[in-house]
Amino acid sequence: MNDTPKHITLKQFEIFYAKPLKDKIAGIFELTELSRSIILNQLRIKNPDLTEIDLKIELFKAFYKFDFCEEELNKIAREMKRFLLMKNN
Repeated sequence: MNDTPKHITLKQFEIFYAKPLKDKIAGIFELTELSRSIILNQLRIKNPDLTEIDLKIELFKAFYKFDFCEEELNKIAREMKRFLLMKNN
């Protein structure tokens, strides 16, 4: 994801690199899970009728909307949906 201003990213890295390795790893997992949970909750509130597959796709789009152009993002999302539907059958 590329949605953070550069000066903030540099400060985050400064703080992050000062920590012991085990704290770095634990923090990465904790923040990733926290952001995932927050986004999923927001998606469920805004779109209560979304299926679990559509929730996964919308979560992907939320995380990577700044990394891909809209066309690429939608192409990936379509392939994800196709894969997840095949996997669930």
